[in-house]
Amino acid sequence: MLYRMLALLSVASVTAQTPYVDGSTAIINMHGAGTTNPQRLFWESMDLLTDRAKLPMRMTYRAVGSSTGQKEFNGDDRSGHRAYNHFGAGDIPMTSSRYASITGSGRTMVHVPFAMGAIGVFHSVPSGELGGSMIDLDGCLLAKIFSRQITRWEDPELRAANPSMTAVGDIRVYHRVRGSSSTAGFTEYLSSKCPASWTLGSGSTITWPAGTFEAQGSGGMADAIENNAYSIGYIDAGHGHERGFGEIALQNRAGIYLTTATASIPDAAAPALAAGVIPADPTADFSAVNLYDQTGAATWPITMISYFYLNKDLTSMNAHSASVLMYFVRYILSDEGQTLAESNMFSRLPAELVTYNTATLASIMLPAGYVDFFTEMASDTQIWLGANAYVFSGKRQSYAAYERGQIESDIDDLRAHAAAPAAAPPALSPRTAITCFSDFCFTEDELANIAVGGFVMAVLSLVIGILGACVGCMAINRLNTTNAPMFVGVPPSKATPSVSNTSAGNGV
Repeated sequence: MLYRMLALLSVASVTAQTPYVDGSTAIINMHGAGTTNPQRLFWESMDLLTDRAKLPMRMTYRAVGSSTGQKEFNGDDRSGHRAYNHFGAGDIPMTSSRYASITGSGRTMVHVPFAMGAIGVFHSVPSGELGGSMIDLDGCLLAKIFSRQITRWEDPELRAANPSMTAVGDIRVYHRVRGSSSTAGFTEYLSSKCPASWTLGSGSTITWPAGTFEAQGSGGMADAIENNAYSIGYIDAGHGHERGFGEIALQNRAGIYLTTATASIPDAAAPALAAGVIPADPTADFSAVNLYDQTGAATWPITMISYFYLNKDLTSMNAHSASVLMYFVRYILSDEGQTLAESNMFSRLPAELVTYNTATLASIMLPAGYVDFFTEMASDTQIWLGANAYVFSGKRQSYAAYERGQIESDIDDLRAHAAAPAAAPPALSPRTAITCFSDFCFTEDELANIAVGGFVMAVLSLVIGILGACVGCMAINRLNTTNAPMFVGVPPSKATPSVSNTSAGNGV
């Protein structure tokens, strides 16, 4: 209760100074750009918060890749392009050269981890040719395949590791094109895990050998694997599982073969923090930070951290934009935001990184007029406070969002129905031939029943007709009997002259 009173007083004191109290329609802008992997998470969260907001605001995120996100966060003085966005995002830390450029310009940046993910290796070998549930590879076999030292599925080294596999033919290798955090993570892992077999270098872009194929973006990689049999490619695990691809089981540092579905992705964070892999100072150079091949029996070997790139000093930013930016970051880090991250195929941050982020966000310098937006939960009405300008209220929702929720619920019901065992069809008699007339079809038994029914109806109609005829005859006879004086003998016009015309005395 005390917290709510203090929050109400804090918001009320700032509201008294803001132009939004008088009904101004000025729009608060907050924009970001970067990695494609969290695009759905960010878009969904921005839509949700825009619906919950009382103030008019516009939030956008351009999914352009981690490398482009870093460049745009940095800006480019040589071309005259400044940093147009309020934040950047990437699945890799800022490169050393870009970090140096930022600090050299007098800015200080921080990395804020917001989710964890995994790069998986997926394939399209038909399941009947696997000889088991999955293909087992260690780092060196993987390096040889992607460097084209191993080019066929029946290669002796692959057969030795997977003796039950029967697949034959060329291995169609796909790789990402242009700057990609997935390429950076994958190649850095191969370079560190098996340097003798991987000599192509590492980074978001490398020169791939002849005989490999390009794929644009995570969606393009998923399409390539799906549409080309006997192919293999690396992709963020969420996209692979969403398409239902077969996954390569990789050998982790403990010597255990795992897939991203059976590994524990967050397990890589604790040993990295303990070993000082992640700097204690969030403003430090993070370029050497990676969670590849960390210790732990269930640890996935190619684990990635997804980061917000933020300026430590926001004092020159529009106060309301800074307010929305900080709320958005904190929302993604909240329990609700992390649940959304999980539904978008990320792994929830472990407690160690949550604590790390709390300290980082507390160190950011905020502009004059900054407001800490308050949250009204859908399950907890805050009278008066919930109606305030600086509140994101779960009590507000657009009808479009409501309709989407209904549609998603209906889809879930249909999926559950489709997944349920089908009811056994009714037993058919031996006579199951089908005869169709226009849009109506019948079995032989049904036609026989219809014929019998038709015959019965015909007999009934005949009986009714005969009865009708008999009733008609009876009616005529009755009518003749009733009018007998008029119709006895011949008609009156033909009758013999009446006796009354003869003299009575004649005695005739």
